[in-house]
Order: sequence, then C-alpha cells, then structure tokens
Amino acid sequence: MSERARILVVDDEAAMRMGLKEVLGRADYQVETADDGEQAIARIDRGGLDVVITDLRMPGKDGMAVLQHVRKAAPETLVFMISAHGDIETAVAAMKLGAQDFIQKPFKIDDVRARVRAGLDKRELARPAAASAGPKGDVAHGALDPRLWEEFPEIVGRSEKLLQVLHTVKKVAPSPLPVLIRGETGTGKELIAKALHRLSGRKGPSLATTGQIPQGLIEAELFGHAKGAFTGADKERVGYFEAAKGGTFFLDELGDLPMSVQVKLLRVIQEKEVVRVGEANPRKIDCRLVAATWHDLEAAVAERRFREDLLYRLNVITIRLPPLRERLEDLPLLAEAFLRQSAAESGRALRFTPAAMERLSAHAWKGNVRELQHVIQGLGVLAASEEIGPQDVEMALG
Repeated sequence: MSERARILVVDDEAAMRMGLKEVLGRADYQVETADDGEQAIARIDRGGLDVVITDLRMPGKDGMAVLQHVRKAAPETLVFMISAHGDIETAVAAMKLGAQDFIQKPFKIDDVRARVRAGLDKRELARPAAASAGPKGDVAHGALDPRLWEEFPEIVGRSEKLLQVLHTVKKVAPSPLPVLIRGETGTGKELIAKALHRLSGRKGPSLATTGQIPQGLIEAELFGHAKGAFTGADKERVGYFEAAKGGTFFLDELGDLPMSVQVKLLRVIQEKEVVRVGEANPRKIDCRLVAATWHDLEAAVAERRFREDLLYRLNVITIRLPPLRERLEDLPLLAEAFLRQSAAESGRALRFTPAAMERLSAHAWKGNVRELQHVIQGLGVLAASEEIGPQDVEMALG
C-alpha cells in the first residue's frame, strides 16, 4: 500500500492494547487504541481506518457491536476478532457478518502481523479489477501488468482471468499464512501451488500428497506416527507436515478429509504443531500449508461434512481458478503446447488445421486443462497424418 495503514486496537485489557500497539507500530502501521466498544464506535465514525482489531468479549458494547457498526459505517474497513477458545462459535458467526478473520487466544504476535498483512493485501488485490471495470463489470484489458507472464514460465495462457490469478499468486506468495485454492478438477491447482512455493522464498522442500490417501492412513500420512501405533507400524514415520520443514505442503482434495482429521488440521493451522498417531506430546512444525479443493465447501458445511471454523480459518487467502470454458482464449496456446510435447514423444511433426482448432474450441471441456492435455496426447498417437483435422479431433474426443 502506498500509505501506512491505520489500525484501531479495541480491548478492555490495557496490557493487550499496548502490546498490540507496540508490535504493530514496529511493523510500520499507524496504531490507535480504544478501551471499550463505545470509544471504538466514536473513532470509527471519524473515518480513515483500514483495520479494526477488537476483542470479542468486553463490558458494554462488545466486539460484535463494533463489527456491526463497522459494516454499516465503514464497509471497506477490515475487522479482526480476538476470541478465547470457548468463543469459537461466536467468532465464526462474526465471520459470517463480515469479519476478516478471528485470532484465537493465546496467539503469537507474528501470526497477528501476518494476518493483518494478508487481509490488507487481499483488499488491495480486489481494487484494480473494481477500479478498471467497465459498464458491465468486465476487467479492462491491460489493467494488470502483462510482464507477469515472464515470472510464470510454467503457466500457459494469456487471458485476463489467468493474469488476475497470477497477480494474486505473486502478491500472497511471501506470506506464511495458509492458502486455499478453489477450482474445478483439472484447472491446474497443483501448478499454482508450485508457483506459490517458488515465489515464497522458503528454502525447504515443496511436498504434495500423492493421489488419494486411504481413509485409514490419512492421519498417519499427514501427521506421522509412532512405532507400534497400529498394526503394521513397525517403525516411526514423519508425516507430511514435519517433512516439509521450512517449505510448503500442498494438501489436495481438502473437501474429502474426514471430520476427525479436520479437527487435527485446525490445530495444525492454529498452533503450528502436530501430534503423531500413537504419541501424546506435540511437535512444532514450520511449513506453509496450501490446500486445494473442487468441492463446494459452503454446501459441505451446511450438510455437516466440513467444519465451519476450518473453512473460515483457511478462507483468509483464497485463489479461485477459472475453468477452461471461462478462458477459451487460452485454449489455442494450451493445445499447441501439449501438441509440441506429444510431437516430441512420438517423433512426428504434428500440426493443427484451423478447422481442428475450431472443433477443439467448441468442446465443453468439463475436465478442463487436464482433459485437453489427455485428448491431445491421444491425438499424437491416433492422428492419421501429421496434419490434424477435425475428424481426428472427433475421434480423440470419443
């Protein structure tokens, strides 16, 4: 941000107020304080605040009253709720009313700074699109820096929607906070996770779950296990979170996790520690979590298949990947890239006719980029000649 963000800290405990003021001030924010909800509301009405950090439970007007006033009087101001362990349900309700995040006591100061920075970055990311929107809400061409493509050699495409994604990736990559990547199957979530790690500056490894983990082994794979913890555990095992020390762990298929594992994952995110299966003592971890899902997590919460507090904890930084049908201008570039790979593997000088490319563009691509890749791999083998025509595409599409 071009100017120093202005933060209001609201808490009836003087030590908490002054501690947050000192730490956030050292992070180059302008920090003011209020010792109750009445003072906070009066300050909010004067305007000019970027962030309000408020305790949930205070005498008189509490944090919920402060939040509700901010939403009416200053909707662009971000609100962070400080809550004790027993207040989690209320804190989640606050998120539904528009709070940016909840910070659970006891908390680490570094975590507060990171959450505030992530919230401000997220708000800033939304502004270029809004500022450059045309009469129908479309993002104006050239609103984002096209030189971004040079920083993402692994990504193929030039559409405005994809450029917006890469702009977000670059902005949030240095943050230690978890990232939730949402998108249909085959949209390239793992590629984005790898780009986040590469740009993060983290020196540790980039690890990812490999395929669908059997239900009975999920906890042991993610969190590790002690020797003898269960039948077949003939030696101790380090889980993904520990193994990714100093790096990034990509957890795919988040929406498929059983509820028992979701509880432990929430602890990992909040406490930065894991408890191996068969052990009682927690172990500290140092890795950045990038989770991904194609599921409608809000629907899963309504159906009690996904924890609401976990959704809100992960939803602080969210990257949504558009399906291929929403960025069809990228299809020719993707198709040509996959064809070059197929030609190199088959030793054939393959090329598309214009009619073949038109047929590819007309397909629904429910499996997105992954489906396109598989179809063109098939074309490299099945095409009758090196010049691929629409009839070859029809055959490959089945």
